[in-house]
Amino acid sequence: MALYWPKEKVALDIIDDPHRNPFEGDDDYTVLRVTCADLTNYDSFSKIARHLSHLLGHDLTPSADWYESNKALHDMIFDSLSDTVDDYDYPDDEFSQEVPEDSYAHSNLDNVEILAPDAETADAMRAAAMRDGRHVRKVSIWEGPVPQGSFEQITGGIHMSTPEYFFFRKANQLPFAEAVQLGVELCGRFRTSLTQYDAGEEYDYLTSSRTSTERIRSYLRGATGTKECKRARRVLRFVTDDAGSPMASYLYLHLCLSRSHGGYGLDKAELSRVYDGENGLMPTSSGPYLAYDLVWPLEAVAVQYVGKRRPSEKQVEALEADGMSVICVTDEDVADAKSLDRTAHKVAKLLGIALPEDDEKWHRARTRLRQQIELPTYRSMRLTLHDIEEHQVD
Repeated sequence: MALYWPKEKVALDIIDDPHRNPFEGDDDYTVLRVTCADLTNYDSFSKIARHLSHLLGHDLTPSADWYESNKALHDMIFDSLSDTVDDYDYPDDEFSQEVPEDSYAHSNLDNVEILAPDAETADAMRAAAMRDGRHVRKVSIWEGPVPQGSFEQITGGIHMSTPEYFFFRKANQLPFAEAVQLGVELCGRFRTSLTQYDAGEEYDYLTSSRTSTERIRSYLRGATGTKECKRARRVLRFVTDDAGSPMASYLYLHLCLSRSHGGYGLDKAELSRVYDGENGLMPTSSGPYLAYDLVWPLEAVAVQYVGKRRPSEKQVEALEADGMSVICVTDEDVADAKSLDRTAHKVAKLLGIALPEDDEKWHRARTRLRQQIELPTYRSMRLTLHDIEEHQVD
């Protein structure tokens, strides 16, 4: 929640209140941002009260008797709330929107990650989880804003992060390219261990994405004006929707990230798309590919990952429906830096743009990107029915 004193242009924003309506005032407001833990502890509560009084133009210099009465009132209020503290007791940092809420079994919640605003609160939440017989696999501290729509209630006193909140935090914690990679996965139709802690060594193909760039953009309005929001929006500018596989994400990141971040700076591609052409679907159903991995529809240019072997003449014809220019890349092409460089230059030529001259600064950024975003080595990553069925979640 947020409390406002419009005349003095002062607001108090409780940033980790799970039912919070975040501060939405003008830039000329002075905003005092606090946590639930700050208010629960009387010493920190007193400091907040004195600071707030000063901002409102009042001097808080009460007597010792008043402090004693005020502390008694504070303790009484928070003691009466102690039974409801578990409403946001130990939110799980992972999520799976594909699982209906009513199908969660208690056994699925025996392994949790704690997310807390500070170490003291985390210790209390860990103790509560252990009392309930749950295994705490990890503890994360987040001291930034908590916009409305950050949690979903699972059962009892357990909440879990929404995909939007997960993205918001990771966008501020990961290196830039890795944050974009995570965003592409969250807005895509697959999940790996990057976004699902128990994904193992394979990835899942999802029938629908867990979130979208539009939903994240709307969610971030709840943190407008904060440095965390500004960083997340910079990351989101490079995120795109509907990636169908880790390989599509990998190709997109290396080809379309800006050169300052080690990419080739190509125009933002659409991912995992199929189109209605003048003569039917593009790509056509006569070939095995259900969609293009990367495509620039206005220029009719696409990049297709084809696995170990180059496609047959018939498969290429299906991909090049209605004049689509398609560059096919194999495992060998994406694994070799020089081959991927040739691919980038071919795409740029088809798009009618010239890539800037290579320089030492870009090569350093390029090396850093290849170290951060590793080549995916999963089996069966083509956008064919056969390969998708290898990973599809029932």
